[in-house]
Parts: sequence; C-alpha cells; structure tokens
Amino acid sequence: MSVKDEVPQEALAAGTGKISPGEDLSPAAQVGMVSIIASILSTLLIRIGARTSFVILSFWVGKESESAALVVLVIECFYISELLLAPLIGVLSDRNGRKPYMLYAPLMGAVASLILAGTSFLFPNPNLNTSNFSLELVAILLLVMAGRLLEGSAAALNAPSNLGYLTDTTVGNEKLRVRVLTAYEVVTIAGIALAIPFGGLVWSLVGRGGFFVAIAVYALCYIVIALWMKESLVRTHGAGQHGSIKEYRQILTNKRIFTFVPAWLAINAMIGAWLTLSLIILAYPTNICRVSVQKVTENIKPAVEAFSANYCALHPGEINADARFPNQLLHGGFLPGEASYIVGAYGLVFILGMGLWTIFVPKMRRTTVMILALGGLFVSCTALYFINGLGDNPLTISESAKGELWLLLPVVFVGVIVMSGFTPAALTHMASIAETIPGKRGAVMGLYSVLLGVGQLVGVFIGGLFVDWEGFDGLMIYSFILGVISLGSVIYMRSHKHDIDDHLVVAKTGSPGH
Repeated sequence: MSVKDEVPQEALAAGTGKISPGEDLSPAAQVGMVSIIASILSTLLIRIGARTSFVILSFWVGKESESAALVVLVIECFYISELLLAPLIGVLSDRNGRKPYMLYAPLMGAVASLILAGTSFLFPNPNLNTSNFSLELVAILLLVMAGRLLEGSAAALNAPSNLGYLTDTTVGNEKLRVRVLTAYEVVTIAGIALAIPFGGLVWSLVGRGGFFVAIAVYALCYIVIALWMKESLVRTHGAGQHGSIKEYRQILTNKRIFTFVPAWLAINAMIGAWLTLSLIILAYPTNICRVSVQKVTENIKPAVEAFSANYCALHPGEINADARFPNQLLHGGFLPGEASYIVGAYGLVFILGMGLWTIFVPKMRRTTVMILALGGLFVSCTALYFINGLGDNPLTISESAKGELWLLLPVVFVGVIVMSGFTPAALTHMASIAETIPGKRGAVMGLYSVLLGVGQLVGVFIGGLFVDWEGFDGLMIYSFILGVISLGSVIYMRSHKHDIDDHLVVAKTGSPGH
C-alpha cells in the first residue's frame, strides 16, 4: 500500500486538502499529501542549504588557517543555537502554528549565508590563528560565528515545528506516521550526505560565490513551504500561555519520555561516533607504500624508488597508525576517498534499512523493533571487531584473511539493516507520546533536535577517548556500552508498557492539531 492509499481520494484530488463543510476527514486528508510532502521536502532543502554553506565556509576559512581547533570551534557553534532554540520553537509552534516558524527557517538561513558571503568577500584571505591576533581576526570570528549561529537557528526553527506538523497530520494513522517520519529521517541524513559533494563541486566552480547558491536553495525552500504547505494546527486551549521552561520541565517529568531519553540519547551518541570517528580512524596515515617498486622495469626503478620514498614517508607530526595499534585492520591505511566511500556505504545501507523497516514497524510493538535493532547493533559490532583483527593494513592482508573478510561483510550488512530499525521506531514512539499530551506536540518533538545534537556532540567526544585508548576496537567497545545502556532503557519501557498507547487517554478534537 502506498502513502497515497492512506488518504481519501477526495483530499488527494484537491491537492491542498481543503475541507468542505460537514466533512469528517482524517488529519492527513485535511491538509493533503502535497502539504505533507512539502513539509518533508523543506527539511531536505534546509539541510542541503546549511551543509553547502558549511562546506564553502570550511574551504574558505581553512585554506590559510593553521589552527584547526579554532576553525572547528567557530564552524561548529552552529549546534549552540540549534540546541538552545529547538525546545523554545517547539513550544511556540504549539501556540502559534507550525507554518510561520517553518517559513522563518529559510529566511534565517538565507540571512546567515548572506553574512558569510559578505564576510568572505571583505576578507578573501582569512588567517584564523591565535598567534596573529588583530582587529581583522576578531571581525572575521564574530561575523562567521553570527552566520553559523543563524544557520543553527534555521535548523532549530524547522526541525521541531516540522516534526510537530508531521505528528499533527498523522494522528490515528500508525502506518502513515511511520512512513512520513522515516521519510523525514531519510531526507535529513541524505541532505547532509548529498550536500558534501555538492558543496565541493560548487566551490570548485564558483569559490566563495557558493554562498549565493546556498541562498538560492533557501529561497526554493521558502517557496515550497509558502505555496504547497497547509497549516495543520488550530489554536486550542491545550496550548495555553505557560513559560516554555516550565512546560519543558513538565514534559521531561512525563514517565514515558523520561524512561525513553537514555535509549534515544545512547543511540544518537553511537551514530554520531560511527559517522564522525570512523572517517578519521580509517584514514589515519601509515608507512605502508601504495607504489609497487618490484613491478617496474630496471630503467625507471631509481625514479620510482625516489618517488615512493617521498610518497610513502609520514609527514612531520604524523604517527604511524599501524605502529600505534598493531593488528588492527581498520585503524588507518585507507585513503581519504576510500574512507569516505566506506562511511558513505554505511549511510546508504542504514537508509535502505530504514525504508525496509517502514513495512514492519506499524505491525510490531515498538520496543520489539528496538530490541531487534539493538541486536543488530551487537551483531555488527562483533563482526567489525573480528574484521579489525584480520591484519595490520588493508594493503598487507593475507589471502586467508580476505576469505574471512568476505564471510564477515554480509554479517555486517545484515546487522546494519536490522540496527536501522531503531530510528523509525523511536521517532514513532516520540510522536505517539506527543499525541497523548494535548497542545504539546511541537514541544515533545523538539526533544528530537536536542537529543540528536547532544547525543552526537557528547558521543563523538567520549568516543574519541575510547579510540585514543584502544583504536578501532575502542570504538566497538564504546558502541557495545551504549547499546547496553539503550537496551536497559528499552527493557524498562517494555516491562512497564510505556510503548503501548491503548491504556492512555488521548484528548482529541475535530482539528488535526489536537
């Protein structure tokens, strides 16, 4: 059954889902599938715009800046505004509607890119080094931070109001809810992933002018929301005038949310660590040469030997990954491009798995899906642990080890497919909780952005400590620990039936919002 089959045909024919007097249509039918698709598409465009701007900014400030820490600190302040504003926007969207804040998001993003574009043309050759302190350095830092904070604000404006919107429009339709929330997660990941090569292409073509490409993406996002998205929320007494801090304190004390936070936070920490740290670990330098001197003819052998000596030598300050953690196949030895392909393949398999799980999640108890997904995590980690022990370096792996590798890779593939079920089950669980709290759907779904951001930031930091301790094996040990934490939370939820909605009283009115 397709998503369209979930909505009455009279609403689909109208496209905008206008309601005739006396009609008792489902929330999805009231807004129409075009509106729901526009909502999901806006997330894709917001993420592409922000990540494209990020890539252009990274190339511009990084090309002549020696201080990588300072560059990262300035660029990553994006998350500060997103984490701080997402809860507030969730509460405000409950009061004032979803669409206004979703329209503000691309406007905020466009202003951010305009500030970054202006800064890049005012200071074409930035040098972000603390040793070269000057008023110019201060000006660049402040302007770039302002731009990145505004981009984080754009994400904060879109995510909770968008998730609140998708929750509003899928009230009473579990199958449709699973599909649209999974689609939201897929476009979020895809938007970030696709924008990296897209931003690199834009930089190679127009350089700093790429910021204006990001502005064009934001403009397209605004048009999509303004023309094709219909408001889902009608103001009711459920969204009363309470302080946002007080509201969030009440939400966090909800036992179903409180018991779920450890599971969702741990999984986000694991995903953040895998996506970020794996790329770094795989590409650590080694002294294993990729130039085969033995296979060349005698007349050019001296030249090839000289080239290989320079090509294979570690640069000053680089540490041989094989010497630091011997007998770890996945700790160093891959070219950056190869590492990108491997991590990209993981992302694609994860997205594929989420798509497959949309068939099963509506038919299964949510904690059952989560437990199975955590089983997939443990299987993947175990298989990767054994793969990591097959040799020192991908260039020196033995033939027998290659045979074992080809046996273990399908196990990893299946494990990741199964593991990916946690995300759609978790988002559906959050939306179901939101449905039981009248007037607080946006606020509850705002926790998605908070837990996603906090989980990934904390996950990468703590995961980095495990990698420093035990290399790639350390990352797998860390993942096991996070999986156990998440499993404990899920088992508690299951034993107390926090994932079953039938025993809860859900306040319903005739509007899609509540």
